[in-house]
Amino acid sequence: MCLKTSVFLIIGVVLCLSHLSSCQNWETFKSKHIRDSPINCDSAMNNSIFIIQNRCKRLNTFIISDPDTVQAICSRVPGRSNVTSPTSFQLINCIRNSDITPPCPYTSSDENSVICITCERTLPVHFVKVGKCSAAEQKHGLL
Repeated sequence: MCLKTSVFLIIGVVLCLSHLSSCQNWETFKSKHIRDSPINCDSAMNNSIFIIQNRCKRLNTFIISDPDTVQAICSRVPGRSNVTSPTSFQLINCIRNSDITPPCPYTSSDENSVICITCERTLPVHFVKVGKCSAAEQKHGLL
């Protein structure tokens, strides 16, 4: 019995690590993607939440908004589904220039667009992409 439990636990951890986005929650989403004012990509991205195994994340999109406005996108999604925001947001895309190990230099690009996010039990848990969710993404909640 203990061996079976250990095997399932190991499989669960491996699956979680192989697709980190499916292990996110609302608090993690807020930390990674929501800011109440414009940011400097170099300082924001050299935070430990964007460095995995001593490698800087290649790209991250920040939503310039208050958390309640972003959370409202998911207010009517009881299960897990990808949803396109009904309105545009001010976004800052931070793109790694070259180095892979910290501290990494980043370039920023600003835009206003709708966003596609994964909602789970009325909360945003994963930033899928800038722009509308595809029909397949909305139907299946694919990441």
